[in-house]
Parts: sequence; C-alpha cells; structure tokens
Amino acid sequence: MEKIKILTIEDDPAIIQALKDILPFYDIECEILHNGKEALRRLEEIKEGKKEKPKLILLDLLLPDVNGFEILKEIKRDEKTKDIKVFVLTNYYKEDLNEELQKEGADKILLKVNYTLDEVARLIKENI
Repeated sequence: MEKIKILTIEDDPAIIQALKDILPFYDIECEILHNGKEALRRLEEIKEGKKEKPKLILLDLLLPDVNGFEILKEIKRDEKTKDIKVFVLTNYYKEDLNEELQKEGADKILLKVNYTLDEVARLIKENI
C-alpha cells in the first residue's frame, strides 16, 4: 500500500512527537513544519513545482509567527494549491470559528481536546 503524504504545520512539540509516533501505523507519511513562515515558503515551492503537493495539510491556527488563518487563505487562493485538503487541528475556539474556517475553505475543523490523534489519523485515511 502506498503511503499517504501529508504536511503538518504545528508548533507544539508534544503533538509533533505524537504524530510522528502514530501516523506511520496508518501508512501516513508526515512532514512537519514548525511555523507559518516555513509553511508559506513551502507553499511557494509547491506552486513553483519544486516540492510535491501533499494530499492533505494538517494546520494549527495558533502559530508563533504567521497565523493559520493566513496560511489557509494562501492555500485556497492559488490554482496550484487550492485543491489540497486542509484539516484545521487546533485548541483555539470562538463562537463562529467553524463557519469562518469553512468559508475560507477548510475541509474539517478538529478541536484538539475532542479528538485523539488515532481518531485524527483515521479521519485522514477516510478522507483521502
């Protein structure tokens, strides 16, 4: 079986390590970017054909530099990246968050407190 290649944009070391431990059991190959600037650089490389387009991006909203909302907008505004599925995985919550993220093109919004990483991995598998 071919591995599913995803890109994760996450700055929490505990979540990063847990993803590295769990995702291989689901045949998911995960590259981790630790901040928004790295993510924006990677998006440019994908658009230029220098890097492979992932099947899915797992995106945290609260990053140390560029926030996840801006990254989501950048993914969805370009022809070469707008078809990449984006699952927002965050602890950030506000009343109209789901509506706002769906309007921007997020495919799923997952609050970290409501999902185990095993459940996240299963959702990725089911939606690719």
